[in-house]
Amino acid sequence: MKTLIGGVILLAAGMTIASARIGETEAQISTRYGASVGDIRTQAFGKVRGFILPGYVVGIAFVDGVSHMEMFSKNHQSEMTAKDIETLFRADDAGEWKAEGTGKPKWRRWRTPDEALVAVYDARRHFLYINSKEFYEAQGKKIEEGRAEAD
Repeated sequence: MKTLIGGVILLAAGMTIASARIGETEAQISTRYGASVGDIRTQAFGKVRGFILPGYVVGIAFVDGVSHMEMFSKNHQSEMTAKDIETLFRADDAGEWKAEGTGKPKWRRWRTPDEALVAVYDARRHFLYINSKEFYEAQGKKIEEGRAEAD
């Protein structure tokens, strides 16, 4: 039943993807994406606002009412191709993205030339995360602090 409802929503939403932009308010994102499907709890990011787009499920993390992270997954959680990722980058309208190493297998990372945005693709889970630099660095600190507590 969920698959049928999801399919109907996807068809009704049209055939173009319009990526939110980091730094937009909740109202701007709702205008761009339409009605939210509600809040989704995630282990890594806490609460994110969920949206359904043609072919994608999207989660947006807000900090003080402004988007700082966009999390994209194909609606069937299949692997994203380089073309899929490039399409999302173009839709984000942040200019060129430069690939860089991560030192982690199954992870890819890009930054905008001004380093204001960082994108990471988890090839194991098939999620693309587009983050503000501040959000990305804060998440890295949380991970490091968690490791330190575990030691």
